Amino acid sequence: MERWLAKADSHPLAKREADLALLLANDTVAWEKYGQFYEGWAPAEIAELLKAVRAAVNRSKPEAT
Repeated sequence: MERWLAKADSHPLAKREADLALLLANDTVAWEKYGQFYEGWAPAEIAELLKAVRAAVNRSKPEAT
């Protein structure tokens, strides 16, 4: 829960992006913390969700001028 309650200026999906990347890397700690939410998911499904989250994060970033 702490990761979702970070500073207001941080993008909440960025935290989810990091968590999903750790799950795909078979990080033991990430699986202990978040694996219950992805029980039964295939790695390809997690990868697809990660891709969608990354796209959403990128869309929400202001363009550099």
